[in-house]
Amino acid sequence: MPVNIRDIAKAAGVSVATVSKALNGYTTVNAATREKIMRLVEEMQYHPNAAARSLVGQRSMTLGVFLTTGLSHPFFGSVLGGIDEALKARGYDLIYLAQATIRQEYSLVRHCRSRNVEGVLVFGLQEADMDFSELIDSGLPAVFIDMEMSGDHIGMISSDNEEAIRKAVRHLAELNHRRIAFISGIPGSYSGNLRYEGFRQGMEENGLSYPPEYIAISDFTREGGYESMKRLLALPEPPTAVVCCSDVSAVGAMTAAAEQGLTVPDDLSVVGFDDVEAARSVRPALTTVRQDMEAIGFRAVALLDDLIRGVEVPSKRIILPTEWVSRDSCAPAKDAAGRS
Repeated sequence: MPVNIRDIAKAAGVSVATVSKALNGYTTVNAATREKIMRLVEEMQYHPNAAARSLVGQRSMTLGVFLTTGLSHPFFGSVLGGIDEALKARGYDLIYLAQATIRQEYSLVRHCRSRNVEGVLVFGLQEADMDFSELIDSGLPAVFIDMEMSGDHIGMISSDNEEAIRKAVRHLAELNHRRIAFISGIPGSYSGNLRYEGFRQGMEENGLSYPPEYIAISDFTREGGYESMKRLLALPEPPTAVVCCSDVSAVGAMTAAAEQGLTVPDDLSVVGFDDVEAARSVRPALTTVRQDMEAIGFRAVALLDDLIRGVEVPSKRIILPTEWVSRDSCAPAKDAAGRS
């Protein structure tokens, strides 16, 4: 027989009501009791009954996810993996709020109401893609991933993009690189803008200049990285190192370098961003900045659940730290004589 809430209460030595309050985030349950209950929930593999919860609280136990971009980039798949784990832990279902086209008369709020979702996750868009003021003013809880939005029922979550790129520039400067280029993300995107700002700050902090031609406008894709690197290598004085806004574009940059007869990292050092599977499987293995994409998805659902239930949260704006991952695609810069 599956474990039920009474089994958890008996094992914890508390009432069923106390377990229910702990699972639903009530602050009247003390921290030690809550911790004990949540540990038992995990150990006994208890899964909330979404149907029962919806009947008792007149809730649909359904969240919506809204995005207009494709899911081909591994970032989205990893975030969705974290979302899926959180849905299981909190007893929610998820529906995809498909929008055929970006059109002025489309109402995301009306779409959400028609599908009876309790809250919505928004990602894979840029702020300029559509007007979110209706959603922000509607009172419908929403969490934006990699988008800077705020409101009474609005949360946002992202990685620390600026500091991540500053780490990358700092590492290359310590390897005596002076000609460092930057392959950007989508112009105007939240993460792309912050990663460029991190590059600018990192270069200035290390006393390095960056001519305009060293900033290659791209779009996070392999093709974008490939074309950008070709342009950079065609410069009269090409860079000795490049910081890319994604691992996927970094792989494209490495391909372009190889076609020019250059060796990574002896002739060109390359840094990526994300730490997707390609970063580990490409040769040489890619030095990169790891962002915890699964944690972004998991915590986005947790924050949205708190907003739906009116739980007081320390902050509705969550910025997660990144981790530097040193592999084989970076080496000390060579001097004029070709010495490292």
